[in-house]
Amino acid sequence: MKRVVGLWSALVLAGGLCAAENKIAVTQIPHLVKFVKNKQIASLLADLAEFSIRLLEWNDTDRQSVLGVQRKVKDETYAQEWGANLDYTPGTLEQVVNLTSEGYASLRSPRLVRVLVADSISVEQKPAQLELVEGTGIPVPFLFRNAGTQPVRIAVKAVGTGVSVEPVQPQLRARQTLGLRLTFTANSKQAGPVQLRIEAGSAHQEIELPARVWGSRRLRVQVRDERGQQTPARIYLTGADGRPYAPPGVIHRITNGDYHQPFGGEYYFHTAGDFEAVLPAGPAEIEVIKGFEYTPVRRTADLTTADASVVISLEHPFDMAAKGWYSGDVHIHPNLFGDRLISPPDVLLMAKAEDLNVSNLLICNDESARVNDLDRFQGAPHRLSGDRYILYWNEEMRNLRLYGHMGFLKLKTLVEPLFVGWPGTPEPYDYPPNYMQAEKAKKQGASVTYVHPGLPSEYPVDIALGVADTIDAMCQGDEEKLTADWYRLLNCGFKCPISAGTDAYLNIPYHLIPGAGRVFVQAGPQLTYDRWIEAYAQGRSFATNAPLLTFTVNGKGPGEEIQLGANLQRVRVEAMALSHVPMQQMEIVVNGRTVAAKKATGDARRIEMKESITLTGSSWIAARVRGTGHRLVPNDKELFAHTSPVYCYRQGKAIRSRSDALFFVGQIDGLIQEVNRRGHFAKQGQKEEALTLFRRAQQVYRQRATEGE
Repeated sequence: MKRVVGLWSALVLAGGLCAAENKIAVTQIPHLVKFVKNKQIASLLADLAEFSIRLLEWNDTDRQSVLGVQRKVKDETYAQEWGANLDYTPGTLEQVVNLTSEGYASLRSPRLVRVLVADSISVEQKPAQLELVEGTGIPVPFLFRNAGTQPVRIAVKAVGTGVSVEPVQPQLRARQTLGLRLTFTANSKQAGPVQLRIEAGSAHQEIELPARVWGSRRLRVQVRDERGQQTPARIYLTGADGRPYAPPGVIHRITNGDYHQPFGGEYYFHTAGDFEAVLPAGPAEIEVIKGFEYTPVRRTADLTTADASVVISLEHPFDMAAKGWYSGDVHIHPNLFGDRLISPPDVLLMAKAEDLNVSNLLICNDESARVNDLDRFQGAPHRLSGDRYILYWNEEMRNLRLYGHMGFLKLKTLVEPLFVGWPGTPEPYDYPPNYMQAEKAKKQGASVTYVHPGLPSEYPVDIALGVADTIDAMCQGDEEKLTADWYRLLNCGFKCPISAGTDAYLNIPYHLIPGAGRVFVQAGPQLTYDRWIEAYAQGRSFATNAPLLTFTVNGKGPGEEIQLGANLQRVRVEAMALSHVPMQQMEIVVNGRTVAAKKATGDARRIEMKESITLTGSSWIAARVRGTGHRLVPNDKELFAHTSPVYCYRQGKAIRSRSDALFFVGQIDGLIQEVNRRGHFAKQGQKEEALTLFRRAQQVYRQRATEGE
């Protein structure tokens, strides 16, 4: 069995899954809290984040209660960081104790053991039955609530020999609730109920927890592609006890819910295509996902009486490469926060498992001056790249508070400084502005996109002045809002291609999936990085989180131009969407307005449109697909796909919208106000230099406003 083992996997192999669980943070909070001044506060936030997310190991846990806690803890952690929010007053230790206690109390799972400590000890909730596996350490989540006014130390001990319990002695502050995972190991299949003694100060209480002890079986799974060859894939593996499982040497990852994704919190892992795992003796559920072109597969393996071996053959009904289309993600971070756990072979395995052809891997600083993966930058595709999967380490240039973050693609040399405006680092000042950094990137032939864009920021400036190409209309934000802002740029006459970047942190298990939102570009019959970037910049593309689109206007594809005569013109639009995830509707969009739509019918996996559309002036035209949230759209709230436009010019007249141009004038006013209020500069001349650039961009928009309607 072949297996690529990187540094992350090697760490797990050294200690086994149970040992490694305490070494590897599941969420990003334990990394972020390194930058929180109050270390007691930091520890409380990290403990709540880690405890709550692991409750989702049980599929009957209330998912939204956990994901809501994750969002609150993340918001509080970012707010507590030094310098990150100048308008925030940090909470006191008592306030954060209350916040985390409320967070623990809000969690809902029938697997929880809730223990109240006051003058006596009582159990407020216990599971109907513990699900244990013979000879295997199984975590059991406990919530301890100290209702008293004094600190108290808790001790939990096993009574009898049937089940051993990992000893713990946590100390609870007054009025504090704390979550702990205790590891229970059944010594035999006939272990029976678990007898525990809980002590708190002078009080003690013996409790009994009913338990079922499963035997164990070995499952081997082989994943094969349409040619019968072993192929990497994303795997969801659930045991008969309702818990997710993974083979030794593999870290579970978890679909994200920080952005209100309705199906966040599912455990999965990536495989090279052949793996073994030990599961409870009963039916096991296997689900295999490989990008958007392969048909998802679900299979049940019966492990009730014996080990099992399963071969899963994938079908590849949508072969985009055969048509010259290749997918890419413009914003991936292999490593952040200084913990080097992901190696290039790990990244390549994930790219292959997600069937992501081009991975733009952005080095950047974390919350400090440390720049992650700096030694990986080569100014060329990584040596592991091949003719189907390309890894290219590029750069994310970040300003902390004012200007926004930029992705530089196809860099030959790094643009320095690598970050600006970060307090406590060698680059504390908001200088140089992003314009100067983007200009350096463009001079070496790079493409520049604003990643996870928001307003006010500097992207309207840099697009107007020609040093930025576009914004990521699809990322971890709200596609409705981002697309509306992208439409405004197009309506001002800027030929901004569609772009998509996930901002996935590959060394953080609870994070976004690389390529779960991606951009397909028509790079031709043979994939090279240069061809892909060229097609990306030209807008021969569409962005998607599931549907695959084809789209033409009078036979012209996305990124192309059509010249129209003086008379009213009708154009012929043809579009088709194919998807393994059900769609709701396809729309034809002209200058930001939906002019035609067609609802999905049948199994909602294919929509075709052929429309004749009248254009009264110069216009851009694109196709869009909408749909409801789905668990196979793990990074986003809803299904989404959108082509880059076809540009139609009547008598050579440019596309112009007065209202949209004035919108960006106002947004730049907002940026100027923020710079005056919050900007940090070494010299007044640096601030004036930045503001002069911003006002110059406003003049571009004002001129376009005078040309618009």
